[in-house]
Amino acid sequence: MTLAVLLCGVAALALSDFVSPFYWLLSVVAALFRLWRGPEFKLSEMQASLVGWFGFVWVILELFLGRELVVAFTDFLLILAFAIVVEAATPRNHLHRMLVGVFLVLAGAVLTDSVLYVLPLFAMMWSLWRAASCLYGLNWQGGDLALLPLRQEMRWMLLMMAVTGLLFVILPRFEFHSLLKAAQPRMETSGFSDLVQLGDFARTLDARIAMRVEPVDLTADGVADFQKWAMGRYWRGSVLSRFTGNGWQKVVSKEQFHLGRGEDFVAGGGESIRVAMYREASDHAYIQLPQGLIRIHDLPQPVRFDSAMAVQFAKAPSRRLRLLMDVASSRELAVMPEPQGWERSQSNIPDAVRSWVAQFSKEGSGQGEALSRVAAELRSWDYDLNAPIDAARPVESFLNLKRGHCELYATMLALAARTLGIPSRVVNGYLGGDWNEVGEFLQVRHLNAHSWVEVWLNGRWQRMDATPAARSGLLEISFPTLEQLWESVKLGWYRYVLEFQNSDRVNFIRALWQSLRVYGEWLLSGVLATGILLIFWRYGKRLRLLNKRKQVGSLWPELDHWLTRRGVVRPPHVPLRSAAVPEGVNHDLWRRFVRQWEAQVYGKEAVWKKSDLKRHLRALLKSY
Repeated sequence: MTLAVLLCGVAALALSDFVSPFYWLLSVVAALFRLWRGPEFKLSEMQASLVGWFGFVWVILELFLGRELVVAFTDFLLILAFAIVVEAATPRNHLHRMLVGVFLVLAGAVLTDSVLYVLPLFAMMWSLWRAASCLYGLNWQGGDLALLPLRQEMRWMLLMMAVTGLLFVILPRFEFHSLLKAAQPRMETSGFSDLVQLGDFARTLDARIAMRVEPVDLTADGVADFQKWAMGRYWRGSVLSRFTGNGWQKVVSKEQFHLGRGEDFVAGGGESIRVAMYREASDHAYIQLPQGLIRIHDLPQPVRFDSAMAVQFAKAPSRRLRLLMDVASSRELAVMPEPQGWERSQSNIPDAVRSWVAQFSKEGSGQGEALSRVAAELRSWDYDLNAPIDAARPVESFLNLKRGHCELYATMLALAARTLGIPSRVVNGYLGGDWNEVGEFLQVRHLNAHSWVEVWLNGRWQRMDATPAARSGLLEISFPTLEQLWESVKLGWYRYVLEFQNSDRVNFIRALWQSLRVYGEWLLSGVLATGILLIFWRYGKRLRLLNKRKQVGSLWPELDHWLTRRGVVRPPHVPLRSAAVPEGVNHDLWRRFVRQWEAQVYGKEAVWKKSDLKRHLRALLKSY
């Protein structure tokens, strides 16, 4: 049991995606050897202590080599777990296993974002109680060390789980993730780099979830409206304005604006709905801005933005994010300043692009009409992630092939706009997503990363997208319902565990109190009715037991009289199985009779009548 407690802690920490498998595999392999070889596979307390001190010195060396403090401490705990697994099974070592197992589970709570952490947590609770009950004689008079039957432990396990849930609601949360800094690797995300090379693009579709978006405090009709709002929406990320000839770069504006932690980012006004965006840990600092954004509430850390209105954190977050946003149903862009010089620049535009664009300019037509004809032409081409684009001359290669990925289409449209004298820039972000029917929220995947263009027309910035519609429908999930159910579970984990803040706790307690006020009478009536039924059931059970004892009491004199006539005198305190075998009775048949007797006296069998007892006794003599 104590070994199970320790391995639950190791499993909880192994779920973290940055703890080295080498350290937790040491404990797992040692535990398997211990179970296989038994107590003969062991180290003395002195030898195990030396292993622990070696782990301490090794961790100090890791700190000098640049290992993060929290991660180095975790490595030390795992080395210590290995030492305790192979230590001799003394009472002190059993205590060490439980203590280290608890520390490992606590470390896993801080460092592990996986919803699967729940499994080793509850397994550890179960094993910890049973191990403590066995070692320290809980609920046993005199400190008896026998392991209680499982059915007798259930009430205590339910009590422990209820106490755990109560502590989860009452105790405050502490933010440890900032201690990890860059130690926790974040998901790599296409579409958010400040430097885009057109010949270097992911050739595979990454179906992992990048973010989840759900409405806040909406009715069923409101959720349906939110679904219409969310599907097919653009999520704006980085803005790239400088074309290098084979890619795009972000231009750092001298005029930047800053907002501090806890402030609100305001992009507009008007009627809105509130949504919660849960973003997975990723490698970029940008905040995905949906169309119609009005406000971002209570920024978790300082942000900066410029005239292009690409909002990013001062430092890339090292953990998953939950952002509350107010959004309008509008799909228009927010009001942004006029274009700068680098958004008008025509440098590095290949001659092949200029020649190609010239065929769309007609006499008497304006710039906007010519650009619309360019966009229509591009949409007639093919979307192809695996197009053999020449990295040295990507634009010319794309013109010849007439197929490629979204960044190439956005590049061609932006360069065409500049050739026509229209300021333009490329925007990277996400487009669309799929609706989770189980949890009723929008889930946006990494394969939804997309590039489009913003052009300056009619005195304002307008969005244009020349990527063919065939880009949609690329995702094929083998078991969509199971996948949606799993993503709903993960969202619940992020919502109620990882991001359960003081405001959530207050809202939870307020909602619980309101429910008690509304349904309190029904709840009290149910509790009273259940209590009354339980009292009657226990009273009836006691009456049945007393009646059974009375019936059995009338059988013992008859049986003792029969035994006395056959040479066996049984004292009243001696059970029948300890009495001698009567004269003239077969031993095997007597043992069978004793089992039948005990089944109806002590078990659930119906009590015999005197006629039944006489019939069994006659059968013993007759069979002999």
